[in-house]
Amino acid sequence: MKVGSIYKDSEITANGNNRDTILKIINSFPGIRYRDILRLTKLNNGTLSHHLTTLERCSTIKIGRTENSNITRYYPASIPTDETLILNYLKIKTTKKIILMLVQVEGATFNEIVNHINKAPSTTSWNLKRLLDSEIVGREKRENVSFFYLYKKELVKKLVAENNKSLLDRSIENYISIIEEL
Repeated sequence: MKVGSIYKDSEITANGNNRDTILKIINSFPGIRYRDILRLTKLNNGTLSHHLTTLERCSTIKIGRTENSNITRYYPASIPTDETLILNYLKIKTTKKIILMLVQVEGATFNEIVNHINKAPSTTSWNLKRLLDSEIVGREKRENVSFFYLYKKELVKKLVAENNKSLLDRSIENYISIIEEL
């Protein structure tokens, strides 16, 4: 503590505890959104923002933003960038449906994807373009028909398996473990 600091030792410890709690939440829920951290910690907006900025500056966490989206998600720094990108898209309903379909098949046509996800062709096209631009999904032409596939299918399968519990199940399990550790 600096000489002349207005902070007491208990406040510094509380800040450390807040950061530890935030870090435990982010480790338990990779890809969690700001508002969800706010609800779980019951910190005020400015305090949470400060702690997240500090954790990011210390390279303890990283921030993921999906292209063309204003949604910010928080990840442990230990998760590789390609995994955070996939996890970002697994958090979006339509792209998740596309990814889950492509996990199950070796390749799918545009029309098969449209029918499977039950969305308009324009919506499907826009979401497929995002996945193609992010190099999660690839496209190959066979006999004038485009087939879409996953570039890193085994990695995607692993991430789906690890993150496919319902939010309620994960919330209950992780909330209990976070509270027990406090």
